[in-house]
Formats: sequence, C-alpha cells, structure tokens
Amino acid sequence: MPSVDSPVKDSSNSTHEDPEDLNIPDNYVQHTLKTQKSLPPFQWSNWRDELNWLNVAILCFSPFIGLFGAYMTPLRRETLIFSIFWYFVTGLGITAGYHRLWAHRSYNASVPLQYYLALAGAGAVEGSIKWWARGHRAHHRYTDTDLDPYNAHKGFWYSHIGWMLLKPRRKPGVADVSDLSKSPVVRWQHKHYIKLIFLVSFIIPTVIPWLFWDDALGGYVYAGILRLVFVHHVCHILPSLFRELIFIISRPSASTHLPTGSERLPLMINTLQETTSQLHS
Repeated sequence: MPSVDSPVKDSSNSTHEDPEDLNIPDNYVQHTLKTQKSLPPFQWSNWRDELNWLNVAILCFSPFIGLFGAYMTPLRRETLIFSIFWYFVTGLGITAGYHRLWAHRSYNASVPLQYYLALAGAGAVEGSIKWWARGHRAHHRYTDTDLDPYNAHKGFWYSHIGWMLLKPRRKPGVADVSDLSKSPVVRWQHKHYIKLIFLVSFIIPTVIPWLFWDDALGGYVYAGILRLVFVHHVCHILPSLFRELIFIISRPSASTHLPTGSERLPLMINTLQETTSQLHS
C-alpha cells in the first residue's frame, strides 16, 4: 500500500484514548452502506479525476524508471547480492512489522526491534504504520464488503493494485487504532515518515554500494528502484491470488488442491512468509 500519507502533528499524548469503534452499532456495515453516499463508479470519460496520482507515480512509473536504469547500468554481482538482502530487509518491515506486529498484534517486540521494523517498513513505501494497520484492520473486520479497502469481490486486479490506483469509492469502515496512537515508535515513524522513505528506500541502498564497491548508480537502480517494485508486487500479489483461490474452492464443483507445507516453502521464503498469512482466519 504505497500511499504516502503526510505526517501530522500528534496530539495523542494523553494517557487515555477511547477506542474509535466504541459506539458503532451491530449492524454497522448495513447501516453505513445505506446511509453514507459513495462516489459514483469509475468512468473512463473522467479518468484523470478518478486516479490517485501519487500512487500512480509510485506504482506505475517506478517500473519504467527501473527498467530503463537497468538497461543503462550493468548489474554487478555485489550489487545483486545487496539488492536481494535489502529486499528482505524492507519486505520484512512490512510482513513482520506492519502486518504481524502492529496490525494483528501477533507478538511482542522489544523497543529496538520496533524501531528497526519501523525503519525497514518505511523503506517499502507502503504508507506509515498507523495508516497501513488501520486499513488492514478494516479489511479483516469488513472482509469483501464495500467497507473493505481491497474488496476481492471487485476482482483480482482491483484487490491487487486497482484499489491503490483509484480514489476510494467510500471511506473504509471504522477500525480502532488507539493502541497504535499510544505507541512512541508509531508516532515517531508517522511524524518523520517522508524523510524515512528517502533515507531507507533510496539513500542507504545508494550509499552502501558507492562506499564499498564504487557502484552508486547500480545501488540506486537495483537496490533502490527495482527492489521497491518487487517489494510492492510481492507483498500484494499473494493476498490477491489467495483470495481468488478461496473463491474458486468455495464453489460446489471445485476440487482444488491447497499447497502443503513443503510445497509452500519456496513461496514462503520468496514472499517473506505472506503465503502462510493468507491461510489464517
């Protein structure tokens, strides 16, 4: 989710904050869909006004810049190894940090580890922790309804990338992130998010190859831009594919084979364990 949300002044220093979903009714989804007007459906006649141009630039222009840079820049072995390493660093910032630690609270982490994951996640350019986790909690709470930010009923391409390229038809459903608002690490990352993007996603992967094997341009192209393209699509392709697979399996005539643990192992490694996360309830 690469939307670069602007840093905001944090006023959540109080010791108590009520959950955002404290007073929502039991029939919230039906009530909201009935009473809140959504934007009209996407129309090609007005496509310029329908697109989220910041996300279009990040998701659509970066592959072309990266491919042109790769055409003009020889790939050195040291740069290739470092690019793979930096892919895992920033990708795990999303899967182990944004997803498992902050969105789902699946485990506890020490403060140094939290700062490390916050830095690494910023390098994936998918929004701040607070923004990302708020959308993901809404996704799980309102799965495949119109209050789900990446509703799979709208098709594979929409749930993979379309929801980021188009302006949302309606605001995602309420999701409580008051716990994240109280976290000093989350507040720090949210405040400095734009600066951290440039530092972790472009400056560090350019400077390290320049200092150690004199390949600044290769570091920028391969460990910076093309690594970012791979992180974006790998982090989003598995959720999209698995939701499509679930739809297929749920059909009465389906006899689809789900991959076993050994069959999932190569996918788990290359997709930063997102394969297994798509089978959680």
